[in-house]
Amino acid sequence: MTFINYAAAEINCKIVYYGPGLCGKTTNLQYIYDRTNPAAKGKLISLATETDGRSSSTSSPGPRTVRGFKTAFTCTPFPDRFSTTRAAS
Repeated sequence: MTFINYAAAEINCKIVYYGPGLCGKTTNLQYIYDRTNPAAKGKLISLATETDGRSSSTSSPGPRTVRGFKTAFTCTPFPDRFSTTRAAS
């Protein structure tokens, strides 16, 4: 999902990792974060959840520019809540 603010000349992109719970989405996000240049990455926020292990989110600090627009990226894992329900049925 991308939000473009023409008045502020900003582009904000949200990248969502989607899939069944406990399949490695957060692990992949942490792997990418660990191998990203420290000057090009923001904070990694990790929250424990009851059913799906951890939930993490990371954002790039900017100000990278693309054709005059500042860019920012946020990566978030999103578990498929219905896959575990269907499997149990």
